[in-house]
Amino acid sequence: MPGPLKTFSALTLTVILAACSGGSGGSNNSDNNQPNNETNGGSNTGTDADNNNDNDGGNTDTGDYRFNPSTPLSTLVVGTSEYAQGTLQLEDTDSTSPTFQSGTYAGKYGDFKLYDSGNWEYQLNNNANDLNSGASVEDTIVFSLSNGDQLNITFAIQTIEATQNSIVFILVNFSDAAVTDDVSISQLADMTFNATDSLDNTYKENSLGQLKFQRHLSSNNSLAQYCYGEDNKEESSIDCFIYSIPDNQNGGILSVQNAQNRATSSQDVQYSDGGYTWRDNASRWVESNFVDANNRPVDLNAWRHRVFIFPTAAYNAGLVGTGVAAVNGRWSIVTADSDQLIMGHELGHNIGLGHAGNDNNNDGDTSDRGESEYGAAAAFMGNSWQSRLFGSAHRDFMGWYNSFPGYSKSVSKSMGNASEVQIQAIELTAGELNETMPQIIKVESNGSSNRENHYFVEYHISHPILNPRSQQDKAVTVHYLKDDTANQVATLEEPGSSFTDSAAGVTIEFKSRSDEMNTATISVSYTN
Repeated sequence: MPGPLKTFSALTLTVILAACSGGSGGSNNSDNNQPNNETNGGSNTGTDADNNNDNDGGNTDTGDYRFNPSTPLSTLVVGTSEYAQGTLQLEDTDSTSPTFQSGTYAGKYGDFKLYDSGNWEYQLNNNANDLNSGASVEDTIVFSLSNGDQLNITFAIQTIEATQNSIVFILVNFSDAAVTDDVSISQLADMTFNATDSLDNTYKENSLGQLKFQRHLSSNNSLAQYCYGEDNKEESSIDCFIYSIPDNQNGGILSVQNAQNRATSSQDVQYSDGGYTWRDNASRWVESNFVDANNRPVDLNAWRHRVFIFPTAAYNAGLVGTGVAAVNGRWSIVTADSDQLIMGHELGHNIGLGHAGNDNNNDGDTSDRGESEYGAAAAFMGNSWQSRLFGSAHRDFMGWYNSFPGYSKSVSKSMGNASEVQIQAIELTAGELNETMPQIIKVESNGSSNRENHYFVEYHISHPILNPRSQQDKAVTVHYLKDDTANQVATLEEPGSSFTDSAAGVTIEFKSRSDEMNTATISVSYTN
């Protein structure tokens, strides 16, 4: 389990709070003392409400000062950590200069609390939740100094425009085996939307709030696609169609037994092609027999993901595999004994990801003894029974850190012989991240043994959403990206352990860990 959210750095803070599904980001803001052409020279140049500070009740703090906060003071993204804090400073002061004074000031999107010391806190209010996806607004707070001068600071409020991928399940039944014998509609709803480690949660948190799933393509619950596990219980619902395979030899519905018998004796490819013919027949049947919300024939292409589910008995009979999907496509085939991990893996192919393997000898492929294209244990696209995590290389491939550059740290040879970087655990989600620290390291490795130009370094912890089975807990892993595949080359289990690629002249060392902060310190050094 991750520890509690840590306090933020006082002067170099950028907080991100994401709208409609959470995401989180890094700090691009300059120091709070960076000039922004806003200065005060005491009572004569301040923005005093009555412009007459000499008559403010005997207050004699009328000396010169300068006030130069960053603009914006902090950037918040709605929906993650709804709070920011820091410290303001007055510059070039003397004994007669005004000071900060405690007060609470209401902004449009949040409440600002200032202390005599200059420390401040800002908490988003309910208005921020009403912003549209992708909106970017500012909240300006006006406050008073001890001499009555009024100053102002600005917060930027952003939202993340999450992509909501629609998903429909086509249940493919035999006369003697139905999908719902193995998994109910309610269980499918739980796997996809309701469980702590649901597909919706895992994709949302891996993408820093940028990708999630849509429960229903249409809000019209009278449509046949609107399947309930329990009558009128929305959380038990999904989009689905149920198709029974016709027996074109005997009539009626095909049995698993007959299909298995014909797989070796029939020239009809439907019995031996892994379910592809039944997938296509089911699609045509749905589109010929159902209408959409506009009373037009259903178009299954309207859903981003089409998941065809077969009974476990069909897998046991060798008629279909555990899972298969089109890379960058819209369809996948899984068996009903698969949980959200198998489905999540296949949907990962749909969004463009390849596998996550282990390349123990770092030679650029995963075909050697003891290696596998599925060999990365702590990765959704690897051994998917073990993890719900899209690792650092795949996250970089998807561009999920582009909106949050502070969470990805690049280290290059030009930076010197050695660099130390403290990183947060890759499993920490948007609302748990510390906004002052990267989550992954991208290490330059030109000339590497695997012939790729970068290594990706990440630190792991147990986590209820992205690592519920505690794979590689408290270990550091090193990966490289080859086209759309991510291969793991090293697992550094304890501080002091390291990985070296002599061809690239780079060593990555696990220096230390902090269980309290859920972080690891990594050293990257170059010899050439």
